Amino acid sequence: MVNMKDVAKEAGVSLGTVSNYLNQKKLKPETEKRIKKAIKKLHYVRNNAARDLRKNNSSYVVFVLPTVWTPFFSELTFWIQKDLDQIGYKTILCLSENQYEQEKGFVDMAEEQRVAGIISVSYSNITSHVHSGIPLVSIEKEDTGLFSLISSDNYSGGELAASELKKRGASKYFFVGSDNESLKAMTARKSGFVDFCNRNHLEYLLYKISSTSNEPKFNDQLSNVTKKLIDYSKTCDNLGVFAYTDEVAFKLYLKILDQGIKVPDKIQIIGFDGWKLSKDQSLDLSSIRQPIKDIAKNAVRELDSQIKGKSFDKTPRIMLPVSFYSGKTTREVD
Repeated sequence: MVNMKDVAKEAGVSLGTVSNYLNQKKLKPETEKRIKKAIKKLHYVRNNAARDLRKNNSSYVVFVLPTVWTPFFSELTFWIQKDLDQIGYKTILCLSENQYEQEKGFVDMAEEQRVAGIISVSYSNITSHVHSGIPLVSIEKEDTGLFSLISSDNYSGGELAASELKKRGASKYFFVGSDNESLKAMTARKSGFVDFCNRNHLEYLLYKISSTSNEPKFNDQLSNVTKKLIDYSKTCDNLGVFAYTDEVAFKLYLKILDQGIKVPDKIQIIGFDGWKLSKDQSLDLSSIRQPIKDIAKNAVRELDSQIKGKSFDKTPRIMLPVSFYSGKTTREVD
């Protein structure tokens, strides 16, 4: 295997000069040209892992998330990687598929390889397994209190959804969400919605459904919810529905359309996440949009602070404001 000594010999310079070139220190143009030519001729590839080990640090950050098969997680991955790259870190992407053992394996790997730190989107108890000495930032869920948490204000998002439906004259209110009470962010969305309805004396119903990871059960339950909503729409105009994710809202929307019910004439639907089809184009679904770019920026900043040994009086808990995106599944406000 070609090493730095081989490059130095080929270029006719010292080993230290090659090291200075690789670390982007200023050299004479002719010297740089010779080293660059030697690297190309010998097909030299720098061993960053070995360099980090010698320096007793790492430039690699493990990013654990459940999936990339939603626009929300895809966009979050883009910004996380971009922000890490801007301050000199490289991203190792690990997809857990919501499996605790998978996540545990990624944490073990991160600790064994002595990576710089971990950013995690986990709905299990992954942080209870992580050694408190490793820098880690959790997005949306962190129950131990040992690690930094970055999250949207999910409770306010639920309130905002109910408020926007009220502005649009909804006559009856419905929440469609997970039956898993351990998903605290999702529960907060429901609580905000319910509390707003109670404060404003609005009639509401709650429909619990399984996670989309159990597709057959989820589809059956969503079909039952659709049937109930359509039955209500026969005697009650302008129903208002808040689904706890855009994925659930969009699938519900398609099922309602398939039954010939007009949206938003008969039923209005608001999701949560703020999916985008591209960098500049949002889905036509009305939604409570999470500030994805700000979530990534804060997560990377907090992790970098931990890596650099900055201390905190309290473990950071950062809640970021959400906003409403008006799409085609809600009425226009007069």
